[in-house]
Amino acid sequence: MKRHISGIIFITLVSLFAVTVGWWWINSRSEPLKEGVLRLHVVANSDDLADQSLKLVVKDDIVSLIQGELVDVCDADEARRRAVDDISLIEATARERILAEGYDYPVTVSVGEYDFPTKSYGNLVFPPGRYQAVRVVIGKGQGKNWWCVLFPPLCLVSSSDSGLGLTSPQQAQVSFKCLELLPRGVKLINN
Repeated sequence: MKRHISGIIFITLVSLFAVTVGWWWINSRSEPLKEGVLRLHVVANSDDLADQSLKLVVKDDIVSLIQGELVDVCDADEARRRAVDDISLIEATARERILAEGYDYPVTVSVGEYDFPTKSYGNLVFPPGRYQAVRVVIGKGQGKNWWCVLFPPLCLVSSSDSGLGLTSPQQAQVSFKCLELLPRGVKLINN
């Protein structure tokens, strides 16, 4: 009986150790990814079709602006610093587009660490977690959001809601340079 209880305790301790080591290993593998990217998160005023369309044109203007600002950046820390320096410019760009589209929604821009779900950009999968991001909230911010990766510049490859994919030669030609900048932890899946 003692032997049976000792065996159960031993198996329980070994299992607990394995789970702990597995958890640590997964977190240590994804940490460089979390530290090596700057994401963009644009939240629409509501789920109304007009608000969702507005979100996408605001996103396009912001991506174009940031593309120019980050053209010579080689690491995520510098990308974050530039984004922080450009908060007022990003906000002004979003506000101008919102007004040009006939809306008077307020807009808030912040740079910080935010929770992201698992997100697939075509063949690339980013695990869930807290990532550094530029967050743009339009109006009440109660609508569906749009996500991409500003650095490395993955959302600059695709302006659609589907994000980045490596299914067409044109995308592959542009995105392979971007893939060189990806830190450890991002997964490339093959459809």
